[in-house]
Amino acid sequence: MPVGGKLGGSSLFSGFRVLGLHSNHLPHALRYHKKHREFYVVTAVGKCFHTYNVNKLGITAISNSLSEDISCLAADRMLVFVAAGSEISAFARNKEEVRRYSAHRQEVRLLLPLGDQLVSVDAGGDLIVWDTQGGDIYLRLQFDPLTFDPSAILHPSTYLNKVLLGSSQGALQLWNLKTSKLLFSFPGWSAGVTVLQQSPAVDIVGVGTATGRIIIHNIRVDETLMSFTQDWGPISSLAFRTDGPPLVASGSPQGHIAFWDMERRQLVAQQRHAHRSAVAAATFLHGQPLLVTNGADNAIKVWIFDQEGGGARLLRSRQGHSAPPTTIRHHGNDGQNILSA
Repeated sequence: MPVGGKLGGSSLFSGFRVLGLHSNHLPHALRYHKKHREFYVVTAVGKCFHTYNVNKLGITAISNSLSEDISCLAADRMLVFVAAGSEISAFARNKEEVRRYSAHRQEVRLLLPLGDQLVSVDAGGDLIVWDTQGGDIYLRLQFDPLTFDPSAILHPSTYLNKVLLGSSQGALQLWNLKTSKLLFSFPGWSAGVTVLQQSPAVDIVGVGTATGRIIIHNIRVDETLMSFTQDWGPISSLAFRTDGPPLVASGSPQGHIAFWDMERRQLVAQQRHAHRSAVAAATFLHGQPLLVTNGADNAIKVWIFDQEGGGARLLRSRQGHSAPPTTIRHHGNDGQNILSA
């Protein structure tokens, strides 16, 4: 009889499932609790997610486990939304599943809370707009992944009922979800879009590409204001500072972070080996000189900008073991090779 009388394996260590785990390769979500006046960072760790307060990086909640590994997550002020395979779940109080959204046929890759609605996009190009409370489908759009494969999504600030989609082919599209109309198509910059990020200025967005280029673009007049090029490969994350100098931070697959001054239009600092793996996400806290990052190296880090020249230093972190299993070759008594982890 299985331990605990349950089928599907032992639950002996289920109470210790969070031991040493802090983050995986998925971008974190950041939330602000008005009552607590505190920021919280949400990270995925396999089939569940953890919530930490940014102030001390102390863990405040552990979600109940899902049936599959989480493929992406997002959060608004009330709920945390996670996708596992083709299913989407809404969690309240950072741990209890309160609603499930089931209509996708392939793995969900993008999630965007938008007021009382949730926008989701799967690997087959199916975009669905959900009513978060009732779970009803408000709108459904189908993209052809061969011509426009959605790879990034953004709600531009002050653009009511509108989303900006970036594609792996490089083009961008601005849609009105209320009227289900395509408002404008941007041809792009001959490189797949990896990240879309709102800047502190209305109409201005940051576009990260697979070639390492960062474009600061005015979507209202379709005009590129400036661009930077990162030498470390594709842009894995973008973040705009809101409390002072006009900085934009870009993450790389090598774990480095570059800081660009948009006023001087140049690189002002870099944080090499900020993570031992790709920087999954970077987010500046609104109105504060703090940057939160996470990566597949099982680490969450908070950086503070109090250095001369615009650089940052590590303020606090949560990190655990991240090295892959080591294979050791030894010989048995009969001289045969034996592999063990």
